[in-house]
Amino acid sequence: MVPSRNAEDTVHTFATRFGDGTLTRATDLLTVDGRAAVVESFPDEFQEPVDAVDALELYWRGLYAQYGDFEGVGEVEVDGTGANVTLEFEDGTERASIDIDDATGITEFSFSPTYEAPEYVDRNAFSERNVTVEAGSVNLEGVLAVPDSSGPVPAALLVHGAGIHDLDGTDGASKILKDLAWGLASQGIATLRYEKRLAEHDVEDEHYTLDTVVVDDAIAAIDELAATDEVAEDAVFVAGHSQGGMCAPRIAARHGGVAGVVALDARADSTLDPDDLAILRYEFEPDGDLSEGQEAELERERETVRRLAERDYDDDETVWGRPGTWHRSVGAYDPAGTASSLEVPCFVLKAGRADEEVQPELAV
Repeated sequence: MVPSRNAEDTVHTFATRFGDGTLTRATDLLTVDGRAAVVESFPDEFQEPVDAVDALELYWRGLYAQYGDFEGVGEVEVDGTGANVTLEFEDGTERASIDIDDATGITEFSFSPTYEAPEYVDRNAFSERNVTVEAGSVNLEGVLAVPDSSGPVPAALLVHGAGIHDLDGTDGASKILKDLAWGLASQGIATLRYEKRLAEHDVEDEHYTLDTVVVDDAIAAIDELAATDEVAEDAVFVAGHSQGGMCAPRIAARHGGVAGVVALDARADSTLDPDDLAILRYEFEPDGDLSEGQEAELERERETVRRLAERDYDDDETVWGRPGTWHRSVGAYDPAGTASSLEVPCFVLKAGRADEEVQPELAV
């Protein structure tokens, strides 16, 4: 039930409860339509929330991972039935949009992030142009960033992480591939980033494999990049983030003509260890202190991980939202072993928020 207070107080209370992680109490301020709107506002490419509390929790986890601890509510602006509120965190701020019916409660809650280029980018140092990557039966949109230079320059192909991504790797206000592309181009390195096949094209379950979804398209994109007049053909690198980084050694091995591999936040193995699910535990609760319900859910996830590790599924069975053909192709791939067999340099970078209490090995 909505407390008897004006719209600004209601928005402030909701934002405070959300930021503090008291998400059930935050949901109490949502109308029925508001709860549905929160669920529907969650990006399609990520885990689908089951209800409004779940959606708020997924939003909260993402903000914590990006900005750290919540510090308070900043400016609240109310204009009629609409409001904007600034959430302040240890390492940054995020702005949320809220619609409110003063008589019944909050009818909508979403984020309206605005992309800002990193400070290291020099837009005067390079130019961009659209290209098309011809990848078998489909054409993929791409953007080539070329430094202003009098001679051929080294280049990097940028490969996306898991999910359904546009060519910038957009996630709210974050555009990780655009950041990398512009940063490298500012330093004299050409880049090609391209849309993921899954963004605009369907892949039938029987063909849904690591090669079809990731590797084949990256190989076609390398050919496009190497053929660019401004690029030194013998200095083309493949740089992947997360899943793209895991696949980078395979891309390099199959193509055979790259100068080096960069793996950013990539797994060294292709499957999780059912006896070591620290990463899933951390996703459930950053402090690692799980409720009984979360512990039970973790055990269910452990059984799924065990099945994946033992290849205990059918090719046409859907597990974790993907067909068995996908999991079988991933499980057959050895990222670390493939990287070790390459005769080119490999650079591996692990990043992420270090929690000194839960992950002391990262707090260095």
